[in-house]
Amino acid sequence: MNKKILIIEDEEYLSEMYKIKLVSEGYEVTVADDGLAGVKKAGSVTPDLILLDLMMPKMNGFQVLEKLKANKKTKDIKVYVLSNLSQGEEINKAMAIGADGFLIKASLTPTQISDFVHKVFDNKKSKSPVTVPGIRSRESLVKQEEKNGLNVLLIEDEEVIAEMYKLRLSTAGFIVTVAHNGAWGLKLTKKEKYDVIVMDMTMPAMNGYDMLMNIKKDSLNTQIPVIVLSNSAQDQDIAETLKCGASNYLLKSQITPVRLIEEIKKVLNIK
Repeated sequence: MNKKILIIEDEEYLSEMYKIKLVSEGYEVTVADDGLAGVKKAGSVTPDLILLDLMMPKMNGFQVLEKLKANKKTKDIKVYVLSNLSQGEEINKAMAIGADGFLIKASLTPTQISDFVHKVFDNKKSKSPVTVPGIRSRESLVKQEEKNGLNVLLIEDEEVIAEMYKLRLSTAGFIVTVAHNGAWGLKLTKKEKYDVIVMDMTMPAMNGYDMLMNIKKDSLNTQIPVIVLSNSAQDQDIAETLKCGASNYLLKSQITPVRLIEEIKKVLNIK
């Protein structure tokens, strides 16, 4: 019988990508797109392994872990957290609840995750931990890089996304300020000078085009690079955004925290 894997992940493009790869390797894969559905499917499917995101609707990953470990039917299932929240605090909390390991989502390709799953099942009877690049064991901690002195203004109204980017950027050494709407973000640009601005295009209080044009003409940051994050892949929207002064235009569905750091370093000409 094929090994069964449950992926609990609310980003559909990610879960589908992982599912396609794992199915091609011979696994039986079930997907749940929120925490509550994940708990229910874990009880009905009884998978051999669960890959669990932390930031999800209805029930976050920590709550899912607590439910799984409190249920006799699911308490012994291997659970590996698959998340971009990679601070030592998140890792330790997940391990304390009962996770078997912590996978840094942005650091792993579907092929690497598939290789990791193979190792989990090959080592199921072994006492030694599974070691794969991008995997944090119970003893692991995320090493905080030295501050690089570069200030990032992150303008993003979705708190979960803002927190995810802030954590990863801070770990990489950046000093991050967050504004949760366009008007507040614009106000900050008139008070402080930043090295780079990362902004969503769809937010309350002020739309992205107006905010971008105002930043470029009436702030302390007229010459500062602005990286735009958007859900639109329309050529017209991209062209208009760049015309308004953006340095780069990235699709939210394709960007990871690691990729964002690479883009920031690129526009700032740093290694």
